[in-house]
Amino acid sequence: MERASTCLSIDYGGPVDRPFEPFPSSALDGSIIDRFDVIAHRFPKRPAIQDLTCCLTYSELADMVDRIAAVTNAAIVERPGPVAILLKNEAHFPAAMLGVLAAGRAYIPLDAGEPIARNRLIAEQAGAAALISAGDIADQARLLFAKEVPIVDLQSLDRLPAMPPKHRPGSDDICYVVYTSGSSGIPKGVYRDHRSLMHDILQFTNTIHLNSDDRIALVFSPSVSAAGRNIFSALLNGGSLHILPPIDLSPVDLGQELRSRCITVLHTYPALFRNIIGTLGPNILLEKMRIVYLSGERINWSDVDEFRRVCSAESFLYVALGSTECQIHIHWFVDERLRATHAQLPVGRQIPDRKVVLTDENGNPVADGEVGELVVASRFIGLGYWNAPELTRQAFTVDALDHTTRIFRTGDLGRRSPDGLLEYIGRKDEQIKLHGRRIHPSEIEDALMALPEVVDAAVVVRSNVDGMPRSLAAFVVLGPNVRGLLPRHLAAMLQKRLPRYLIPWPIFLVDDLPRSPSLKLDRSKLAQLDAIRLGKESADIENPIVAAVTKVFEHVLEVTGATPDDNVASLGGNSLQAVDIAAELERRFGVIVSDETMASSLTIQDLALWIAGQQHR
Repeated sequence: MERASTCLSIDYGGPVDRPFEPFPSSALDGSIIDRFDVIAHRFPKRPAIQDLTCCLTYSELADMVDRIAAVTNAAIVERPGPVAILLKNEAHFPAAMLGVLAAGRAYIPLDAGEPIARNRLIAEQAGAAALISAGDIADQARLLFAKEVPIVDLQSLDRLPAMPPKHRPGSDDICYVVYTSGSSGIPKGVYRDHRSLMHDILQFTNTIHLNSDDRIALVFSPSVSAAGRNIFSALLNGGSLHILPPIDLSPVDLGQELRSRCITVLHTYPALFRNIIGTLGPNILLEKMRIVYLSGERINWSDVDEFRRVCSAESFLYVALGSTECQIHIHWFVDERLRATHAQLPVGRQIPDRKVVLTDENGNPVADGEVGELVVASRFIGLGYWNAPELTRQAFTVDALDHTTRIFRTGDLGRRSPDGLLEYIGRKDEQIKLHGRRIHPSEIEDALMALPEVVDAAVVVRSNVDGMPRSLAAFVVLGPNVRGLLPRHLAAMLQKRLPRYLIPWPIFLVDDLPRSPSLKLDRSKLAQLDAIRLGKESADIENPIVAAVTKVFEHVLEVTGATPDDNVASLGGNSLQAVDIAAELERRFGVIVSDETMASSLTIQDLALWIAGQQHR
């Protein structure tokens, strides 16, 4: 095996000296199943997939794929459309994905752990020709799909002969429909062809120099696009895929599995990585880990420090930015020498064959150093949204100069530095105007994550009765060994890093944050959690003075849901309104509230205690 000159533009700064077999560009003219057949024939006895209970060699996997293809073909006779898969996250799931592709159809991966209501929405929108499931989950499947949709139960596979499929998919055939939540909360199905997915595998293989001896961990649900890259990168290169679902394993167990299985490539989101390495002792290393690949959320320099603490000096930290619609389009191997010139860790540079432009609200390119929306143009991004032509026309456009190139506006905001590296600012739809200033909650999350005691953090925006942003609250997950740290301590730490108007309050300490199947932060569930806490706090105001002071704050500031831990700033008030609050408190309680008292940012609870003390003099 040797280096390929075609890799120079994508593996710079990475494992450039590691021998490997470059992914053949000729494979892009075939299908996923064509490439898998080649690999299964070359490595029949090698372990292909290992989950928590079983191991399949490439020969055994190929046999299972043929059986699934045969039973799928029998079920979908004269029924057009893709085939849905609803299984547990174990070895049968990737086998089913390959089996559907071998049958000449596209697959729709569903997460059995998701609410039935969400999977029902997908089932109704997808128009699936059949469904692959097994055991108890098959009973759930019947609740989701119409009675006329046949269900293929994998528990019956052993009674069927292994028959290679007669129909072979082509490179331009659709390979999958993966559903992602839109801004409206309604799932949208992004679909792609074989050529596009193969191109992703080619670039990932040639970037990190994947070998047949690599052991790749899968911690994502197969229902998300990130899982597809991990699954097929392993199985189309002769490596072994190790399925390690976080829902079944604690961070301690995950760390032990990574070490005992000698995992060489780990792709995960930063918060889970922090949790895993936080359980490792001071002298315990992930000795065989050569690539840690972090994506899905903002990454901080403190993550680099933690990575370096548990991985060898020869290991690489790979960072990328992508989306379901256009996959990875920015990446790099983190160069720790750039810490001095980049306060925020960059997400990298554009990937070849994916042109990235930063534009303003009018679609014009912005200058280096200015914030703009990331717009991606490529022949290898998604084809559109399944069964949603109007939505596709709104989101995807065709390059006027090259009709084979599609353009997608990502909704991500970024900034390009003079050295060409891109910094991720946040989501365009999460940008808000608060206290007269335009801010990004991600800026506050970054400041929280920079604290060594914090392993995960998220900020929610609270609105007034008119729906306008009025304050910020934060949810924080502390490290497993942190003791005695209170919300007010975190607020004090933030005051050294952020201006006053960016300090969130209240700050809630929680065990974990809600996440989607792709392991990204689920902000809709976080908002629901905040609403529950807000209601509980309001109901808990029993002290009559606290209740009265709360009503004064809500009346003057024209807000609802104020809590005892709020103050003027946290509720979006200004100095003039603080004077009005002081006057109203003097009128109601007969005490003199000085400017100094109001300027000290006392909470409602503190003011109530102070008023009670004044009244008893």
